Amino acid sequence: MKEIASGASLLLLIQGVGGIINRLAGGGPSWFLVNYIEALQGYEIISSIILVILGAIIGVGSLKIKGKDD
Repeated sequence: MKEIASGASLLLLIQGVGGIINRLAGGGPSWFLVNYIEALQGYEIISSIILVILGAIIGVGSLKIKGKDD
């Protein structure tokens, strides 16, 4: 479970930070998820910031989960 939470955290952080950079650099075609969700068009930076925050929350939570290496 700890590995899944850590992986999800990393994925959300990459998507969020990459989405912010992409938007600030002109918003060209990319593989960032926020660009492909119609309901989020116009709110790309806010959505990316939310992804970063969710990734950080899940990451901190995954540190508190007891895993095989603990």
